Amino acid sequence: MGESPTQGEIDEGRRAVLGATAGGLALGALGTGTVGSAAGQEGTVTVIHDTHFHGRFEDDVANIAEYWWLIQELQAEHENTLFVGAGDEFSPSLAGSWFEGENVVEALNEMEPDGIAVGNHENDFGDDRMKELFADSDFPWLATNLAAEDGESPYPETEQWVTTEVGGVSVGLLGFVPRGWAPDDGVNLDLAESTQAAIDRLREEEGVDLVVAGSHLGGESPKRTLAREVDGLDAIVGDHYATIDEELQEIEGTAISLAGDEYDHLATLTLESDGGVVDRTLYSLAEMELEADEAMAAIREEYNSILDEELSEEIAYAGQDLDARFDSNYNLENEFGNLVTEAMAEQTDADVAIQNGGGIRSNRIYERGPIEAGDVYEILPFPDPAVKLEITGAELKATLEEAVAVLPGANFGAQPQIQVHNIHYDWYGLEEPVVENVHVDGEPVADDDTFTATLSGPNFGRWQSATGNEDLAPAEAGEETDTIGNLVYDHMAALGYLQPKLHNRIHRFDEDAGEPLDVFEEGHDLVLAYPEPEHSLAVHEQTFYAVSRHGNRIDAAGVDVEDGEVHVAFDAGQLETLATGPADPTIRVFGGFDPDSDGYDLVPDGESEPLELPVAARFDYFVMRGEVDVDALPLDLGADGSAASTDGEGDGSSGGGDTDGDGGTDGDGGTDGDGGTDGDGGSNGDASVDDEVPGFGPAAGAAGVAGAAYLYKEYGADDDEESIDG
Repeated sequence: MGESPTQGEIDEGRRAVLGATAGGLALGALGTGTVGSAAGQEGTVTVIHDTHFHGRFEDDVANIAEYWWLIQELQAEHENTLFVGAGDEFSPSLAGSWFEGENVVEALNEMEPDGIAVGNHENDFGDDRMKELFADSDFPWLATNLAAEDGESPYPETEQWVTTEVGGVSVGLLGFVPRGWAPDDGVNLDLAESTQAAIDRLREEEGVDLVVAGSHLGGESPKRTLAREVDGLDAIVGDHYATIDEELQEIEGTAISLAGDEYDHLATLTLESDGGVVDRTLYSLAEMELEADEAMAAIREEYNSILDEELSEEIAYAGQDLDARFDSNYNLENEFGNLVTEAMAEQTDADVAIQNGGGIRSNRIYERGPIEAGDVYEILPFPDPAVKLEITGAELKATLEEAVAVLPGANFGAQPQIQVHNIHYDWYGLEEPVVENVHVDGEPVADDDTFTATLSGPNFGRWQSATGNEDLAPAEAGEETDTIGNLVYDHMAALGYLQPKLHNRIHRFDEDAGEPLDVFEEGHDLVLAYPEPEHSLAVHEQTFYAVSRHGNRIDAAGVDVEDGEVHVAFDAGQLETLATGPADPTIRVFGGFDPDSDGYDLVPDGESEPLELPVAARFDYFVMRGEVDVDALPLDLGADGSAASTDGEGDGSSGGGDTDGDGGTDGDGGTDGDGGTDGDGGSNGDASVDDEVPGFGPAAGAAGVAGAAYLYKEYGADDDEESIDG
């Protein structure tokens, strides 16, 4: 690869291009039309929401020019309107990182929203840059539960509330930042207290008729809780997690309307002056015939042409689809996640690597074929450098536990939330996080073992929290390396051909069945009898498998439930192969079952009813885990149990089964024996690259492009699932 440009060169070049092009566009007249909705009525206000653009000008459904055209149609149809945004406008995306939010401010200034809530990604390019963008905005940024360092006054360049009048109705607008999030020079306030104080002032001193909030709170539960805790809040619109509600929620006089993010949906909420709901409509842009506003289309084209010119060079070829979706990278070990963590480890010469699921941002599948530089940075846009440091075994386990999202509080179900390299472990996420059977390079991890680990920014934060080192800067704790986007770019270019695999590294369990109650032979099979989970309604027979500490896996030959026992049968020869090698192969059996929601009785804070389980994006069931005492198995393993050596990671034996939790069968398990992307099935240790294998030789990709190192500024790819992820 060619030498990457310096930060100064990148910054100077990017701003020079912007100054000569997009920043000086002339804007034309804006057209209107009709969408057939009920027209505005005297004494009512229609709230149009929301934004949540992430720095992008398009998604798979529509683009900002079409979105703005539809908003204008709705504004014309409903005479008395407010346009309110939900936040996370500047980032994370390729365009957001390249233009540092300048593109979105220009577009939003043309739209003239009445107010936008501050999101947790607004300061991705630093607090100073965020305040510059706020100051350049011709509309208010709202942050009711965020204060300056004094803990009272509004955060600089924001408002805790504003007032406006629409069709004779006076409206107070609030904005909510995520719970727990604040810039370095800000203070996150108690949500209920700060909201009630703002409402009281708006009602008593300003005399408003309505109070409406744009929201970047995560999920439905905190909004419902807030609606119960405060008086006088008429509506909350928008959501940190991009939730889409087909129907309006009304909680103790507060209407809650959620319409996703980016460009797939819009919603209108019409309120009477006393807060009564007249109508709520959700618009799916995928089902509509849209036109494009000409002026906004020109802005979009000008910015996009810059990216196309700089980042369209092919750097590698994907021999399979690459899955960069959120639900894949938060819930399960994922082939693309393995490629990312492999790049982090190999490019920094680390023993292990951990990437947060939220750092893989594009939320799409890249089909087999050429991979361009722009694809890499669309997937991995964050400019904060990965941190390499020395950690102990105890710290590694604590960091893995810190990542687990637990029920009942986790909005998307229990999740590991990470991708890892050269680490195998089991995790549990009911009421408190538990991580067990941690192995590195196939060896059990002792508390006093030491490893070099390369961590993404949020996982460094988890290490800080787990070890009590919150005040220790990355450069003090270890070494700031390169951005993850750049590490993966270099790794892909060196490989040339991409075919990442699964290595059976991350294993969920919701019930621990312990050791078998009985072991017996049945034809060519060995049957392990485990107690059926107490709150199991039925088992998912096709999901059962056994795995060793190296990630070698075999699928069950059959599963039956008899008299409160789950009988799991394995081919005796396959089980013997799995059990050979190290004296303690640490074999575990995993399999799915339908959980009884009432039996588990997992009730979120502020709610009265238990969750309908399993509450997961990629698991249609809970998982039971059973242990296997190899010495108790009727197998011919030799005197020391080491008849054969399996020192690689995941030898590809058997596989198949259901690896993604959807109840289907997913192929061969994708293990290649070495943890890398070399595909040679060897036993040459973890994460090696074999130059002798076709398609995996020396760098076949193109040299670096001008934009390859643009991700240079430190900022956080937040990943706390319950507060600031997304």
